[in-house]
Amino acid sequence: MTKQQKRDQWLQDIDARQRNIVFPNTVENETRFWRNLGTGPSNTTTKLGLAVLAIFVFGLGATILVASYKAGAMWSLLLALLLFCGPLFGAIAWATRRSLRDIEQRRRNSKMRGH
Repeated sequence: MTKQQKRDQWLQDIDARQRNIVFPNTVENETRFWRNLGTGPSNTTTKLGLAVLAIFVFGLGATILVASYKAGAMWSLLLALLLFCGPLFGAIAWATRRSLRDIEQRRRNSKMRGH
């Protein structure tokens, strides 16, 4: 790949990131965000914020589990979470993968037409 092709690809990527207002682009940008979340250097503020968030989320989850255990409803809570969250997250993952596959296919088709 020549320097000009790399620059053109970079400019095309920047242009695609700017169009973050329609469905396929928002999914792609959100996927890029989650993939790159832990790859960059983290400063102290970021680490502290993530620690506070983790304490809150895990503390809330532990509180709910302890309360359901004391009430004798632990297994029914876990079953309800599994039956509700499992298909929900599965559908989200399936739709995201399908959308990204379609985006990649469109890119390949546009590259073939351009050459």
